[in-house]
Amino acid sequence: MNTETDKFITLTVEGVDSEHGHVRADEFLDQLTHLLTALNGIDRVEGKTGSPKLYYRIVDAKHTSPFTLTLEPVIKKGQKTERDYVHRCHSRFFKELSAIRRMEPISPDIESGLLEHLRDLAIGVGRDFKSATISNGHEMVELDAVFEKNLNRLIAEEDVSYGRIEGTLDAVNIHGETRRFWIYPKVGPQRVRCDFLPGTSDQLRSALGHFVRVVGLKFFRPPGPFPFRIKVKEFNVISDEKIVSIGELRGIAPAATGEMGAVEFVRKIRNEWD
Repeated sequence: MNTETDKFITLTVEGVDSEHGHVRADEFLDQLTHLLTALNGIDRVEGKTGSPKLYYRIVDAKHTSPFTLTLEPVIKKGQKTERDYVHRCHSRFFKELSAIRRMEPISPDIESGLLEHLRDLAIGVGRDFKSATISNGHEMVELDAVFEKNLNRLIAEEDVSYGRIEGTLDAVNIHGETRRFWIYPKVGPQRVRCDFLPGTSDQLRSALGHFVRVVGLKFFRPPGPFPFRIKVKEFNVISDEKIVSIGELRGIAPAATGEMGAVEFVRKIRNEWD
């Protein structure tokens, strides 16, 4: 059963010896700013809105050794949210943090800008501060050199290929400069973010709910085998084509990979047409 304290977020920072274990105010404020920006990013993703629905207030602060600051998320006045909205944002935040720390695939709707703020939380370990963690009473994630290294790999988006993806088109966002939609493939990733060209909004609206083929630059985050987004060059509706399930594909080409293992085979075809 969830309690009020389950939604608390605690940032713990230990100062370096040269500062007698104290934390410099300017450096801590930088960290706190990056943390709040990342939390707001998760809020926008979870709430599917351009403006955060939550704000954070300080409910505890201790300057023993190390320094700790505890935040509580609060729903902004006038915001209509589901009863579990705060819990969902809280759980989502720690889910993504843990995945980064273990270098597991993160959610495809996590923006690179949000990742950069999370990385900046860890920059300076061993120099500006001795150690730092984010915790909630049940989980604790270290903001160390491993965390920073993993985020640098994710931000680099080092795996890019040109190809196509097929899936059901949903959730078009055409507000302001944000032009994207989501497709839900039958196999592979749960969903893929698609950044589309201006001037195609009407075409996208008419394709909502249909099975489509999207062609363009696909971006992969290591070590995930599937793209998390695609920069769209063209797309077309293929609702009238038969959608084949993965079960129907089983065993139709037993020698398709030759002498290569499955992982090596997937890496090879990433840079080829699907």
